Amino acid sequence: MENVEKFNEWHEDDLSFHKDTMVSFSQCTPDRNMSWTEILRFTSDNAGEDFTKRGMSWPFLMTKGIAFIVGRTSFHAYKMPIADQRISYITYEAAPQGPLNPRYYELRDTKTGELLIKGQTQWTILDVENRKIIAGKNFTLRPTPTRVEPFDGIPAGKIKVPEELEDLGKHKIRYSDLDANGHTNNARYASFVFDFLPEEFQKKVYKDLRMNYSKETMLGDELVLKGKLFEEEKKYTIVGFVGQETSFECELYW
Repeated sequence: MENVEKFNEWHEDDLSFHKDTMVSFSQCTPDRNMSWTEILRFTSDNAGEDFTKRGMSWPFLMTKGIAFIVGRTSFHAYKMPIADQRISYITYEAAPQGPLNPRYYELRDTKTGELLIKGQTQWTILDVENRKIIAGKNFTLRPTPTRVEPFDGIPAGKIKVPEELEDLGKHKIRYSDLDANGHTNNARYASFVFDFLPEEFQKKVYKDLRMNYSKETMLGDELVLKGKLFEEEKKYTIVGFVGQETSFECELYW
């Protein structure tokens, strides 16, 4: 019989969600490192799986008129995962900070336990009907998280739009950019960033990625990308605009 590898997933008593998996060839860039798009997609999808396994699936939340919206992300790379590497994924919620609900992510080498990536995101809980933000402490569908977590990366705070941005290009939102919500998937913005970066910056290995999501983009929207290099800070900032409004802001540090 063919030997089939099994990957485990489980919740710990502290409600951290663990999942073992493998970095596939298709998730990597030409240097065999896992792409930032796939890191964002993987962590976001598994946060959703964490909620689902705790009884808060997307369809269930819709019946309650509730939506979780990610606003800011920050990921710090100690070492990029590579093709065919077995990795363990861990995610957990932290104590609410007013209207913001922090969540943390870890990617570790399954065999050695080495920490590869750590991420921090800030979510808001939306009352869909009234379009009002629900404070984390008032969200009663699960116990209020109390965990306080250190983070070596740059906090997932607000990114300032620089002046004198350089035009990088335009991308019209297509059907393949959309997710099950009918708007551009959060991870796709990392693809836009790397597709429009100058070539020399596409090939860099970045130690930090920060993203702010300001306004969702829909099918047919034209996203205008602009950027600016900060040599002393070893940072490249990319901003996406739809018309006069910003859609997202991203910072890459090397």
